[in-house]
Amino acid sequence: MAAPADRAKLFEEMHRRGEPFDYSRRAAELLRHRFVGEAVRRLHAHPTRLLDIGCSMGQLTAQLAGLPDALFAVDLSPTAIRAARDRLRTVGVPARFVVASATALPFREAAFDVTVLSDGLHSWQLTPEERQRALAQTHRILRPGGWAVLTEYLQPRAFPAFVTQVRASPLAVVSIEYLHDRLWYQVESWFKAVRDWRWVQRLFGSMALARLLRSVARPLGPLGSRHILVIARRSDEVPQ
Repeated sequence: MAAPADRAKLFEEMHRRGEPFDYSRRAAELLRHRFVGEAVRRLHAHPTRLLDIGCSMGQLTAQLAGLPDALFAVDLSPTAIRAARDRLRTVGVPARFVVASATALPFREAAFDVTVLSDGLHSWQLTPEERQRALAQTHRILRPGGWAVLTEYLQPRAFPAFVTQVRASPLAVVSIEYLHDRLWYQVESWFKAVRDWRWVQRLFGSMALARLLRSVARPLGPLGSRHILVIARRSDEVPQ
């Protein structure tokens, strides 16, 4: 695992090269962001304050726009934050962006109704200790009864360990869902060597194909998924 300073440099360089992982063009990622947005809406129809942790260039943040009264987002990369700010400005939704780490969130206790950590605890290359620190920070900034929505991209055999990590934090796990997207990533892998070809890019952007593959994988449950979604909650009272 990279040291914090090296990690910040790594993600800054990644975003300077362009949009990581084509989040705004690949159908599987668009569906994932919509899935997360729908999960948030089911939990809280109109949160007062929502925080998107690890927002990258604001692709998911834009999906959450208009839901809370006040939308916040953080990322390690200043380049990512600038791009996210421009994206939200384009859709005409006010949001506040801060360069910060998930392990040291610059917000007061009990500041948010909902926090979102999408593809973060493992993809951000945190150590196990840093993952627990990030979860503790998430718990700290949630209001009592507030919700944390976490997704992670893993092999199905690693899902139980991920859930165990969240359960080991101060957060209380409420529910677990699967995105049934394993077939999609398998199809993508077949065309990795020619991913820049125009017809392949159209294939990767096909929402109809992504939905079809998801419906085929759904009966497989966790085995048909590469993404797990965990809903957790802060259930304690704020110390007086």
